Amino acid sequence: MRRISLLYFSAALLLACQTIAPAQSVRGSFGFFQLGYLNAPKSGNVARTFAPDWFPSLNDHFIYSGAEGWLRRNRLMAGLSASALTARSISVQQTRVERAAGIGQIKLGYVLFDTRRWVCYSAIGQGISSSLITIHQDGFQPHIAVLSSHSTDLSLHLNRLLVPDPSVGPEETKGFWLGLRIGYVASSKSAHWQQLPDGQPNQVKPEYALNGFYVTLTVGGGGFHYAQ
Repeated sequence: MRRISLLYFSAALLLACQTIAPAQSVRGSFGFFQLGYLNAPKSGNVARTFAPDWFPSLNDHFIYSGAEGWLRRNRLMAGLSASALTARSISVQQTRVERAAGIGQIKLGYVLFDTRRWVCYSAIGQGISSSLITIHQDGFQPHIAVLSSHSTDLSLHLNRLLVPDPSVGPEETKGFWLGLRIGYVASSKSAHWQQLPDGQPNQVKPEYALNGFYVTLTVGGGGFHYAQ
């Protein structure tokens, strides 16, 4: 409930800022694919609790990939994002540990500055995160544990129009965009792990929250129409 209230408060604040925006009207959309890195503290220790006692320590490093789309009206932005986190699998003797996570969110953003070639905006997102741990042991079925929880994302986006579309008029900006995204994802702590494929609660129930800083590079396309 507190997270939903935070999203409503953010929306109200952004709408209030929208009412005092400049007279120039800006409308449009763009979308991106992104790839980067996320550090998720304690994720390695939690995954190790599902492995045999002798299994070595695991790190907290994940590759961050995903896609997002944005609609813009003046300084207000709204978007959807879907992301995947993957860690390097570790194999020792006849045991292999694989880790992954998924994040889906609705986002609101506010444009901090816009020069038509450069667009910078901050954003807040609310959604769901799911962490997945799979233990493979020779001679046994894979042991799969899943933990889902609410997640919040705070981020700063900087985008550069790298290749403009020469066919558009002076009142439009359109083309190929390159960007940098820095943010932090925070999830609610939970111990409600589920075991797949039968869906029964797992006997091992360490508390965990998917939290961490990330940085990604983005590539995509789209544009905006500027009118007085």
